[in-house]
Amino acid sequence: MMIRLPWYDNGDRLQVAIAANAAARAGYSVFRVLADTAVFEKGDYLIDAPAADRLLELGLSAQTCSPDPSLATQQIVAPRIALLAGACSAYPYYGYYALALLRLGYVFTIVDGEDIARGVLDTHDLLVLPGGFSNWTLDLKENTRGADDAVRHFLLRGGTVIGSCGGAYYFSRGRPGWLGVADARPLNTQEYLRSGVGVLTCSILDERLGFGLPPTLEIAYFHGPVWDELGEATEALMEFRDYYGHGRLFINNPLSRDVFERDMRGRIAALRTHGKRGRSILFSPHPEMGDLLRKYMAFETYIPHYQAIRGDLVMRETLATFRPDESRSFLLILNAIEELARERSAFARPDQPPTAPCDSKRLHAEWMARADAFVPSANDTGRLETELLEGFKIRFAHVLSEFERHRTNAKPDLAQMGSRLITDITQSLARKTGQRPAEILLELELACLILDGWSQVAAADRLLS
Repeated sequence: MMIRLPWYDNGDRLQVAIAANAAARAGYSVFRVLADTAVFEKGDYLIDAPAADRLLELGLSAQTCSPDPSLATQQIVAPRIALLAGACSAYPYYGYYALALLRLGYVFTIVDGEDIARGVLDTHDLLVLPGGFSNWTLDLKENTRGADDAVRHFLLRGGTVIGSCGGAYYFSRGRPGWLGVADARPLNTQEYLRSGVGVLTCSILDERLGFGLPPTLEIAYFHGPVWDELGEATEALMEFRDYYGHGRLFINNPLSRDVFERDMRGRIAALRTHGKRGRSILFSPHPEMGDLLRKYMAFETYIPHYQAIRGDLVMRETLATFRPDESRSFLLILNAIEELARERSAFARPDQPPTAPCDSKRLHAEWMARADAFVPSANDTGRLETELLEGFKIRFAHVLSEFERHRTNAKPDLAQMGSRLITDITQSLARKTGQRPAEILLELELACLILDGWSQVAAADRLLS
């Protein structure tokens, strides 16, 4: 007997993925359904029956079933994920991927170039490279020797890679130092700032990448590679469809409609490689940024314009419907990880790391200092900003308390990850000055979301272990 854990009956909430991945880490047999049937929807999970009561404790609907042996499924394994931080993508840049991975139920190790050069990837299966950097080589950006060679070795021994934006450039061809895993050259290489910042829609060309998603999706974009012709062992997964809007968040270089129409429409936005140089899935836009970036881009463009037309109430309702904790684009990352794991039945597990000290009191002090120093916009939008901030203060106290409650019983790798996140968030908040109101609010909310995501993974691990 198995338990069917469906998406639809659970409101398509990402808690489904959190539960499935926690069950896989706990040693239960977990499978994902690959095709629609009279009973199953593709993307649903099947889990060992003994996990049933524990799934109910997570607030999920699950049904006992006896699937036909001919049902097309893929076994889900618990990958050991390394997430690049360091100088290449220091917090908050890697924080978006940290949030996305947590909301999908993954545990990961935060690494830098020195860690990679010393061999940390030898005990990992997936390397995630965020955006946020002009990453021409790891050794150059991280001031290391041997990190680039270590990534090459990792790919040749069967390791896999997911990269967004700067990480996707690094695995392309066309510039000295790039690894050339993807047989493709971006339209803009050295002069990557020629595109801009905005929100775009992308057509999803690959069925498995699109599990649980509509045929097109809106995704935040920051100067990512735009690929045209693809060579051997490289195939398109998404293409740019429509111009949705521009943005100035963090980088005042808005993408124009003219540039999109001339250089991007119909060109490749995501690709898969499966050649001699390794297996990867690369995204030009940022699925990991999800609704969080869209929300605060809207705060600087959509909200001020339509607040004068429809008033504060409608704008409050609009902001409330952004769900950074349930971003649909996170499913692209879930589906990409499971696609890259398709040929593996088990993953390496490294020794458990010691738990680092965790200074939650300092995080509380720095977060509150940033909140208390906040100056709202001088226009009508300032009222909405102030209301959001007051809600964040209440929320932050709650999520930090929950984090501390779960940290005492967390597994060592999860506890170590939580401690590192606390340290990096604290340091980032302490050094930030001169940001615009939307940028400050984004980083305050990102901290809340990460703490809450970590606690949900810890709770699922405790229930299913």
